[in-house]
Amino acid sequence: MIRPAQNRAVVDWLEANSKRPMKAMRVWALLFDHLMPHTGQIMLTREEIAENIGIAADDVSKVMNELVKFGAIFSERERVEGLRGPGLVRYYMNRHVAEVGSRATQEELALIPRPGAKLEVVQGGKN
Repeated sequence: MIRPAQNRAVVDWLEANSKRPMKAMRVWALLFDHLMPHTGQIMLTREEIAENIGIAADDVSKVMNELVKFGAIFSERERVEGLRGPGLVRYYMNRHVAEVGSRATQEELALIPRPGAKLEVVQGGKN
């Protein structure tokens, strides 16, 4: 659930500081439809965001960087074995902006991989 005062602060900041405020506010609104409930991970690629909003993928990156700069979201870079370049960037909603994971029990939270965690393949109940 988004906290209204925090959302207003982000929208006000985008309006006053973004180089593309209307696009940025549309990106910001879209993110809330695509959050993983317990972790706050934004489950869209920049290309998917670009397609939804109707802007270039590079503009999405610029908007996301503005949101990181303000502290509304944070990013985590993951190196992908076998790929060149800086790796995969994952974005997460700041827990102070939107309530994330508040409805999960401690047992449920323990089952959710942490950002950047490596998953193991399980076969036949054995790992």
